[in-house]
Amino acid sequence: MKHTRTALASLAGLALSVGMVAGAATVSSADEARGKDKAPCSQEQKQYDKAVKKYERLQAKFAEEKEEAAEAEGTEDEKSEKREARKAKKAKKAQAKRVEKKQAKLEKCEAGQEPSEPTEPSEPVEPSEPAES
Repeated sequence: MKHTRTALASLAGLALSVGMVAGAATVSSADEARGKDKAPCSQEQKQYDKAVKKYERLQAKFAEEKEEAAEAEGTEDEKSEKREARKAKKAKKAQAKRVEKKQAKLEKCEAGQEPSEPTEPSEPVEPSEPAES
């Protein structure tokens, strides 16, 4: 009875190991297949587009907060509205820097992907005479 449980536990462990290896191979091959279809710099382009969209949203929010702060002048809410406008301005400024960084990263990637100009092969260099030792 004891040997039967040990044997079953070993078989279960072996089956689990084989399943994990097969699953890892499937995931690995799926990643490779996806990687071949991806355009160069697609990740950088995606990040840049996302950053630009967020920047545009923050610009709209800043304009709205600035308008609300102007409307609140002379009221009890003036301080809080100005604070909100400053926060929105700060967030907009930070996002603008992120957009610049993402754009630089994208441009760097695209520059690395551009095909280089074909160079003419240089004339073969004649080997020098071997030095005597």
